[in-house]
Amino acid sequence: MWKNIEYNEYIFSEWVVSIGIRIVEKAKTRQKIIEATEYLIKRKGFVKISSKEISKECDVSQGSIFLHFNTKYGLLMTILESNIESLENDLKQQCTADCSQELLIKNFLEVLNSYEDILARIYRDHSYLENDLKKKVDNLEIFMKNLIFDNYKKNSKETLGIVDSFIAIDAFLSQIKDYLMSKETFTSSNSVLRQRRGRILKLYKILFAS
Repeated sequence: MWKNIEYNEYIFSEWVVSIGIRIVEKAKTRQKIIEATEYLIKRKGFVKISSKEISKECDVSQGSIFLHFNTKYGLLMTILESNIESLENDLKQQCTADCSQELLIKNFLEVLNSYEDILARIYRDHSYLENDLKKKVDNLEIFMKNLIFDNYKKNSKETLGIVDSFIAIDAFLSQIKDYLMSKETFTSSNSVLRQRRGRILKLYKILFAS
């Protein structure tokens, strides 16, 4: 049967181009959905947005949204995972154990500031999130605690034990979380971490003075 099929290089190349275009368009649509959803999350939170609002914001049908992500939960998980992975990578690069304590906290706050809107929404909506989403957030906090502890252990002249060190770290991160949860205006020009920077630095020095 196959012997009678004549190979046509032009048709084949057109087919390859067509497939490539579809793949590119699919990726563009997926990214468009993600960007629109992330925008809505920052403005309204994880809980209050609907697939209808997402569809309107990105000008993509609800059917197409679910074709790419199956469920709204799957879409939210994709966005949360992407932001957390990116945040952790930035922290790994900027906040190493080799940094001085002063440089660590400076870089730490700068990185968090880059993700302030999404972090504020994560913490404000934490109790309403699905368990898998909560676990992602909880693991992020563990990562940040260990990052600060490793730096403190290497650079501080104080003799705080492990338990007391993590109590201090908990207090420090809890204050940052409280500031983020107090954020009401979600615009690029309004940063609660910048506004509270002096207080955060002062708290860090009190808790981790070397």
